[in-house]
Amino acid sequence: MFLALHYVWYNRYCEQGDGAPADVHPSSIVKLGATKVNFNQRIPYPSKDMSQNPEEYDLLKGILSPFSHYLDSQLQRLLPEEYTTLSHYADTLPLHSVAPAYPFTGFVLNFCVSTSAHRDPGDQSVCAVMPFGDFTGGQLCLYEAGLVFDMQPGDIIIFPSAKITHFNLHFDGTRGSFVFQTDRKFEDWITKRNGWPHIVEHSEHIEL
Repeated sequence: MFLALHYVWYNRYCEQGDGAPADVHPSSIVKLGATKVNFNQRIPYPSKDMSQNPEEYDLLKGILSPFSHYLDSQLQRLLPEEYTTLSHYADTLPLHSVAPAYPFTGFVLNFCVSTSAHRDPGDQSVCAVMPFGDFTGGQLCLYEAGLVFDMQPGDIIIFPSAKITHFNLHFDGTRGSFVFQTDRKFEDWITKRNGWPHIVEHSEHIEL
């Protein structure tokens, strides 16, 4: 177990409106017999940590600003196709909201984590990882690539986290990491507005 704070916009678990009547606004549509409707989860929504801790979120955004600008420029230069995809997702947040780690739609702050081998199927395209703290060890391992990175505070690695099995080794000291990511399910939002017909046809006049 470890502490992880998620400051991410999500579109996963959103209710899809495929088949909903086109002549009724989504805010007026409910399932027959439903006693509770979460209208907010028909569109992308901010994570619980983001919405419940706005001061901490704003503080972290300010701290990360120079790193985010650097990461933005390097992604444009090194991975232009991936950058185009990610930025397109980030540019479609509801109410013209600003992505917290552009072109990614969010970041996760991990404390003292040593993970088991895993992939992140919910990530779109690539993620970026940056460790911080006073530590030794904690190397990041990419299994299929056969690579081990002895990352130091401030180093950044970008890789397709949904396709490559990865984990970090045990460490001594205090180690944290920022993980920049985008929810793969944003594809449903940018292509069909989650299936809600009024939003698709009149997306320039979305009423939320």
